[in-house]
Amino acid sequence: MCAYGFFRLPISGYDLTVRPARTAVYIEALNQSILTHAMIVSCCKSVDFLLGFLVGTTSDNVSTRWGRRKPWVVVCFPFAIVSMFLLVTPFPFSGDAVFSDSDDFPCGEIEPDSATACPALEQCLVEMIANGTLPAHNVSSVESSNPPAPAALSVWFALFYFAYYFFSWTCTMIPYDALGMELTSDYSKRVSLFSVRVVFQFLGYAVPNAVGLVLSNIFPTNIIAVYAYTALVLGIVSLAALLVLGFGVSERPEAKTGQGNEVPAVVAVRRALCNRPYCIYLFIKFPISLVSLLPVNLMSFFLRYGMKMEDWASLYFTLVLVILFASLLGTPLVWYLTRRFGKREVLMYVSGACCPFFFAFFFVPPQSFPTAVIYIAGVFVGLLTVVMFVVLDSMLADIIDYDALHTGKRSEGVYTVAETNLQQFIEVIGGVVPLLLMSAVGFENNGGCECGCGVACDEAYMRWKCPGDIGYSCDGQSTFDSPPLFGEVGRQAPCVDQGSDAVVWIIRAFLFALSGVCLLLVCLGAKIYPITKAAHSAILDATESLAAGGEATDPLTGKAVVRSAASHAQLRREHFSARELSLSSHWLKTQLSGRLLLWLGAFIAILAGMAASGGEARQYIVAIGAICCSALFVLVPWDAARLQVLLKMSRAERAVGPSAEEKDNSARS
Repeated sequence: MCAYGFFRLPISGYDLTVRPARTAVYIEALNQSILTHAMIVSCCKSVDFLLGFLVGTTSDNVSTRWGRRKPWVVVCFPFAIVSMFLLVTPFPFSGDAVFSDSDDFPCGEIEPDSATACPALEQCLVEMIANGTLPAHNVSSVESSNPPAPAALSVWFALFYFAYYFFSWTCTMIPYDALGMELTSDYSKRVSLFSVRVVFQFLGYAVPNAVGLVLSNIFPTNIIAVYAYTALVLGIVSLAALLVLGFGVSERPEAKTGQGNEVPAVVAVRRALCNRPYCIYLFIKFPISLVSLLPVNLMSFFLRYGMKMEDWASLYFTLVLVILFASLLGTPLVWYLTRRFGKREVLMYVSGACCPFFFAFFFVPPQSFPTAVIYIAGVFVGLLTVVMFVVLDSMLADIIDYDALHTGKRSEGVYTVAETNLQQFIEVIGGVVPLLLMSAVGFENNGGCECGCGVACDEAYMRWKCPGDIGYSCDGQSTFDSPPLFGEVGRQAPCVDQGSDAVVWIIRAFLFALSGVCLLLVCLGAKIYPITKAAHSAILDATESLAAGGEATDPLTGKAVVRSAASHAQLRREHFSARELSLSSHWLKTQLSGRLLLWLGAFIAILAGMAASGGEARQYIVAIGAICCSALFVLVPWDAARLQVLLKMSRAERAVGPSAEEKDNSARS
């Protein structure tokens, strides 16, 4: 259990490093347009959305002497390590941010952190301002040395963002999650296995935030350096985790002999969608995943622009550690409650208890938010995260057992690929849509400032450098408490302000109100989820009965389970619904060809719209078009594969009445 769970530690660390680093490094520090950033994320997610299905079905259907899942992890994870580091550390564009030196600037030879040197520094600055070498603290126009990010930065971000998600989440996490589903079939042991994995998962979340908290005190105004060194630490831990998994975990014998092979991707997905418990599970998974994602993506914006915190990074890292501490403490409690009362009961009551608090947080003015309330919200997020990873992962394993009862095949890869692709789509909803809306209402990178609020100024004696306000201070890059040498001493840093209040309202709506709505949906889904502990035990008994040559009844529907022989003809028929098979061959071919042309036409129209658009509107159109393309990337190969199968089917194959499995699928759905 520990060897399997330990691998989750670095992956979790990646997650809580890459998500905040995207905005802190690329948008705030390197001045990448928030619209360009959103466009690239949506495009990369759209392409990766299709690749996940290919990886999942391939890992189900291809066996080696080392197993079905581990070879994927061992081969692909090293590429994920490199991609993560280069994504978080865009060294060709960060200049000397990691090793900063401001001696080349006026008055840079005077150590700004020396109490004895402060008067000398102030006198030097006064002289430089007087002779025009440096601008006055309240000059209305400041010559910017921080131009918009070059196109090469966007290319770098797109390349390594896609590579990171493809090698880590698609090629590594899909087989890794599927491996966990296969390690045991026991209802209670699964809860224990996923509880152990969740402990390592939260430890993984803790590593980058603990490291980040330390580094944010060493580099208080240099967020690029914080994430660069954090990525280095994670890379070292990743290599250790890969060795432990490779030598410490063994797959089931059938994973090395080919059981479950030769099920086409379309058939595997259709079978999954006929699994009613699985559809309910997806209805639960989507909103609760969104609740866990939004704080990571938006909390830094809320602390900075909502609560007006110049030193937002230290509170952000502390808050995440509070979330993780609550998660670790809550894991044994959730484990006990789940074994005592059941999975759906724990899911329903925990989500229902947290829901009112998120709605209440939405109505609290951000600048009136006590720090204690932020920590309380963190505790709720921590408990929900435990429930999501302990309860939901265990529920998915039970659902796969139910699928195996009806098909005689274990298809962990197909089910976990939907998990990963769902996570990709949630990333678009929770990570791209808020950025598009914030940009539409006037979001300004770094509050319109060249530096400050965690973005290091070139000159060590500046806390911030904004239009109309320059924060000269003695300890500008060492502490946020250093008072400005000129102007009102206690004034607020301009880099915590957005020109439009609508930006903060959008952050609050997604962070709190949307989370409350999502938790209501989770409660509804949990209430109708059908697989209880008793039902799961009956599912395993029925599966064993069929394996022994006997008969079995579906515990959820009360109907007899009849498995069809997995002949090539039967697999071809399963590409289509009973209604489609009732149509004439000519009409079905016409229908599929028409749908395929419709999808291709829509794809071409979207590409043409992207190409024809111009100005700032183009980035909106590209981002939204990429989201639409994510669906087309699935629909086009889906109907193309079905049309290809139809052309190979004989009239006799189509004329056969509905098989027992087709009737069974219809009954289950």
